[in-house]
Amino acid sequence: MDAIENILSRKSVREFSNKEISEQDLKTILTAGMSGPSALNMRPYDFIVIRKKDLMEQIYDENGIYYAPLKQANVGVIVCGDIDKAYLAKDGYWIIDSTIAAQNIILAANALGIGSVWLGAYPEKQKYLALQKLFSLSNHVIPVAVIALGYPLDDKREIRDLYEEEKIHKDKW
Repeated sequence: MDAIENILSRKSVREFSNKEISEQDLKTILTAGMSGPSALNMRPYDFIVIRKKDLMEQIYDENGIYYAPLKQANVGVIVCGDIDKAYLAKDGYWIIDSTIAAQNIILAANALGIGSVWLGAYPEKQKYLALQKLFSLSNHVIPVAVIALGYPLDDKREIRDLYEEEKIHKDKW
């Protein structure tokens, strides 16, 4: 699959089969997450990889129905931004660098035929604080995104055209 097809065919997958994601595919996905641009190459992110079903159930219990896809997922990945490692620290690029990492994880999964859905955390304080508590994270480590990964029940792949001409402004607003 070429890069453009991968981007245009990416979709949120919320129902997964019980087929296991291999360690090699997971490493490929995480490597992609670490391969995006980062301000001054500070790379202020870390990933929590979850395979334990009971732990994914706890995340669901803490944060509600929005996190239901974790109950079927084969793997959960929490992308955390570390403010202490970021360019310009607290007011810096940690959120941008972390969301780029999360996007790369989702795109790499799609390229491998693995479904994903970004369940979010930051900026919803109640959600990211619950995750900080559950995983005993320091205050400077902020869960940015929770990503559920698994092989989709519906393996239908289609190119979606979401282009909107009215959103393009040429040389002025």
